[in-house]
Amino acid sequence: MSLIIGQKVQAEKSKCHYEIKKKLGEGGQGAVFLVEGPTGPMALKWYNQIHSKPDQRKAIEYLIGEPPPKGLAGKRFIWPQDIATANGTDRFGYLMALIETNRFAELGDIWAKKKQAPDYPTLCEISFQIANSYRALHLSGHCYRDISRGNVLFDPKTGEVLICDNDNIGIDNQGSCSIWGTWEYIAPELITDKSKNPSTKTDWHSLAVFLFNLWMWHHPLHGKMEYEIHTWDLFAKKKVYGASPVFVFDPFDSCNQLPSQYKTCLKKWDACPSVIKNLFTKAFTVGLKNPDGRVTEGEWQEAFLRLKDGAISCQKCKAACLWESSNINFTCWYCKSPINLPPKLQISRTNGTHQILLEKDKQIFQIHLDSKFDKDDSQNIIGQVVQNPTNPNIWGIRNLSKFNWVATFIDGKTLEIHPQKAVPMVDGLKLNIGNTEAIIKA
Repeated sequence: MSLIIGQKVQAEKSKCHYEIKKKLGEGGQGAVFLVEGPTGPMALKWYNQIHSKPDQRKAIEYLIGEPPPKGLAGKRFIWPQDIATANGTDRFGYLMALIETNRFAELGDIWAKKKQAPDYPTLCEISFQIANSYRALHLSGHCYRDISRGNVLFDPKTGEVLICDNDNIGIDNQGSCSIWGTWEYIAPELITDKSKNPSTKTDWHSLAVFLFNLWMWHHPLHGKMEYEIHTWDLFAKKKVYGASPVFVFDPFDSCNQLPSQYKTCLKKWDACPSVIKNLFTKAFTVGLKNPDGRVTEGEWQEAFLRLKDGAISCQKCKAACLWESSNINFTCWYCKSPINLPPKLQISRTNGTHQILLEKDKQIFQIHLDSKFDKDDSQNIIGQVVQNPTNPNIWGIRNLSKFNWVATFIDGKTLEIHPQKAVPMVDGLKLNIGNTEAIIKA
């Protein structure tokens, strides 16, 4: 039985009733409705007859009793909250928080130009948050099973991420699973070997495909092989995604290179930072055949954090660019003009040094000090680049933390920088921020 406007459903756990207001969308498993009840507006995913099965209900009940991962990473999941039923039918659904679709976009909305495309720094933030949340999910002993472009939403302006359709989440590498993913995102071993189960490692492949979609607006395996296929049937999909997958930018195998017609992807690849190119190459060469050799969420997180901290606007065309420490002669990806770099804050961390370009209004976060991505305070702002109000030519870093910093000048003199006070950005100035050492380099 399909739900109709005005009909009511009952939440099993809370015993509350919710009225169907309108249909928001429809997919392969069922439809999503806007509902109104005592807790306010919510979303209801209502399964079709084929998917209203005991196993699916059991999976939802498990998730309702199993909270999402802790912290900021877990809050991005639109988690199932309650089972919903209706009189006169054995079909069911589940209630979840309502998403602001006017603010959040699917990747398809960007491709169709329904929403603005995020700039490079925002792309880094989106990518970081996605990797951060899936890492938290995997650390909790679960895998997502169905990472795809329809299940990840983001704000193109701020980079804030939401992950929906979480009803397919299950225990890592569990055998009893009816969901194997979306064809374009399924790991090759799940296609070629039916004894394999969805796992963290198959999610790694799906995550890499999504990130490639996000950065290149293309699929990493859609090259000459896919272009020359006339009938895109099951046999063709098994060949391209499972039996004979080859990366379109494989440096050692050109059999599936990207045809010249795909100009957008070719331009985006050319402009892509080398660290991301290297990770994509690893994911779709070694990672296609060896799940243990895939790119982990931690690798993605570190790369995108470093890139975002190298964000700078071109002085000529104002395009947002991403600087890497390996760039000797740094030029704008858009207008090719040379870019003059501001001073850098080089932070000593347990996993090596980390550099932040100290551009106007640049913020320093707690995450920059200890690289613990999963702490709740990781996104706390502890410092910001500011201009001297009486002399705009003098720049400094304001202490926005709750503790004093210690600045050591090149002549050996020290100065305590109290909260809300600023220290000038002088070449060679050393900062002790808590237990972390940093130095300003021109």
